[in-house]
Amino acid sequence: MDESDGNPLPEEAENALFSSPLLTDLSDLVARWTSHRFQSLHATRLDNGLDFAANKTLYVLGSVGPSRPSALAEQLATGRANVTKVVSRLEAQGLVKKAPDPRDSRAFLVALTARGVEISRDVFRIGDEMMREMTADWTAEDVEAFSRQMRQLTRAAVSYERRLAGEQRQRDEND
Repeated sequence: MDESDGNPLPEEAENALFSSPLLTDLSDLVARWTSHRFQSLHATRLDNGLDFAANKTLYVLGSVGPSRPSALAEQLATGRANVTKVVSRLEAQGLVKKAPDPRDSRAFLVALTARGVEISRDVFRIGDEMMREMTADWTAEDVEAFSRQMRQLTRAAVSYERRLAGEQRQRDEND
């Protein structure tokens, strides 16, 4: 057991739900990595005076670029009302700005300002630091091989998702 949070470490997970060790390990990693606890603890490495929701919003905007509030809500797994509050705080601090959506004059996009880009870079910097720390005892060849396999798995996941979306569209058209 990991004494810091009571969750079993991967090598202790004897009663895995999946028959695939790869899926079990990947699910364990994604669940831990994306947990609010992990993300909150990781965010303590930032010294920018912003709360977790604000830093996560800067991360999303830095990753995907200008976004509609509805898309931000989906990316942040929260409601539009919460996004509105966070965006308002970030806008008041000069970190984001609202601009008309060129595809729909009734809508607007939220984008990072130059200062917002600068601060969002720290969010990515601590991610790089985390990865260096987590792989400090790996060889350069191990890092490259794992990266290559992750890219391969990501491409397969994208193909799988597209195939499922196509199947869903066909079912919807047939209904």
